[in-house]
Order: sequence, then structure tokens, then C-alpha cells
Amino acid sequence: MDASAKGNYLKILGLTVLAVIVFFPDVVFDLTTTTLHYLFEWFLELSHLLFEGLESILDHLIEGLFETNLHSTQTIVFYILVAIAAYPLYWLGRYFYRSFRRCQAAWQHFWSEHPFNPIEYWRGLTFFEKIKLVLIPSVLVYLYAMFFV
Repeated sequence: MDASAKGNYLKILGLTVLAVIVFFPDVVFDLTTTTLHYLFEWFLELSHLLFEGLESILDHLIEGLFETNLHSTQTIVFYILVAIAAYPLYWLGRYFYRSFRRCQAAWQHFWSEHPFNPIEYWRGLTFFEKIKLVLIPSVLVYLYAMFFV
């Protein structure tokens, strides 16, 4: 198969997918959300099984090394797991705080450089730009109400 035939097949496939999305948006939306829900549940179940396996290994290890009773073993394992979880959460919190401060500074810089006055913006638009600004969101809200509600 040469490159032009392959390109034609890809164009036909793309147009077919676009037609399916346009004509059956509710089916595509439902299929997408169902697939994502299934993958999320699978990931959640896998992470739960890994956690239970780690907890079981730590239970047997602590009970064998220190010869403790069941309650003491569970308490020790709980605090070990809290310590293991606290370290990545601490670094994740630091990362989010840095990102928040950087975004906040960029936002303040943007607003100091580009003050926004909606009335002046509206007056600066041409007639067709005003029609587009009103018509496009109205059509999007209408389509959302017709297809997804």
C-alpha cells in the first residue's frame, strides 16, 4: 500500500469517526464515560489489592521479627504505612503550593499588564463580532440542552 492510499484511508476513517460523533453524540459520550469508568474501577481495584498485599507482608514481617500480638502488629503496621504515605504527600503538597504561587504571580502580572473592562471591550467589537460573541455560546448551550440533557 502506497502512502497516498494510506492517507486516503485515514481521511475516510477520520470523516467516518467525525460523522459518528456528530450524528450519535450521546452514544459516543456514553461509550467514553463507560470506558473511563471501567478503567478507573480497574485501577482502583488493582491499587487496593496492592495495598492489601503490602499490608499483609508487613503484618507477617513485623509479627515474625518482633513476636508481637495481633493488635500491636496492626498498630505498628498502621504507623509504618502512615509514614510511607506522608513522605510523598509532603512533596506533592510542596509541588502544588509552588505551582499555585507561580500561577498566582502570573495571573497578577497578566492583570496588571492587561486590565480588562468589559464595557470597553464590547464597544471595541464590530457588529459581526458582537453577533458571534452572543450567537456561538447560545448555539452551544442549545446543542448541549438538546443532546445531553
